[in-house]
Amino acid sequence: MPPIPQFVTSTVTKMRFRSAVVSEVVLLSGHFRLIQLEGDELKEVAWIPGQKIQVHLGNLVCRTYTPIEWNPIEGRMHFVAFLHGNGSGSEWASSLGPGATCQFTGPRSSLNFTANKGHATFFGDETSIGAAFAHRRSSKDAERNLYFFEVSSLPESQEVVDRLELRGTKLITKVAGAQHLLEVEHLMIESSMIAPHLHWVFTGNAQSIQEVRKSLRNHRLVSSNASTKAYWAYGKKGLD
Repeated sequence: MPPIPQFVTSTVTKMRFRSAVVSEVVLLSGHFRLIQLEGDELKEVAWIPGQKIQVHLGNLVCRTYTPIEWNPIEGRMHFVAFLHGNGSGSEWASSLGPGATCQFTGPRSSLNFTANKGHATFFGDETSIGAAFAHRRSSKDAERNLYFFEVSSLPESQEVVDRLELRGTKLITKVAGAQHLLEVEHLMIESSMIAPHLHWVFTGNAQSIQEVRKSLRNHRLVSSNASTKAYWAYGKKGLD
């Protein structure tokens, strides 16, 4: 795609996007950043845990993130960025430092964690850890929630969930051919048999979500009381 003229992107940005300043970037581990944004346009914003923002990276390219918290009084918001490969989103997040400006849309509809009643089982991957943090903080029965993540690096992801104090978490290392999903399914089925959960949340990789949900449905464990949002899929860029 050829570059879009600067006057076009500038005009669209002013019309559609909120502006904020990066006030802090915390290195959670090698591929994870905790990013804090501040600004007047973050004040008096009605945010529901689970909703998304879409950050403008330039040339009308956007990437989606899930805030983990939003303070509408002080005009401050945090989200976790996972540097997933060498794409434009990873390049942007890895280059950020205090004082950088940021334009984004949102918050916009994605998931609504406040609608969940009772304890839940949450499935995802590295791209889901921020959403899981927001889910746990908004849950009325957080200590009974369980979080299952398929991850590429067990030590790195463990460091992140420890620093975020995301309790009730089980990490499963990815292997070729997605054979690790058999372990994921077994653990989720086992936990549900021991202590049935009232709600299911599926996030992360579209192909993994499909496989795990299929297995759970075959065991008659997943009903209509489930929330699903794919954050990415193999072969697709910028999945919303």
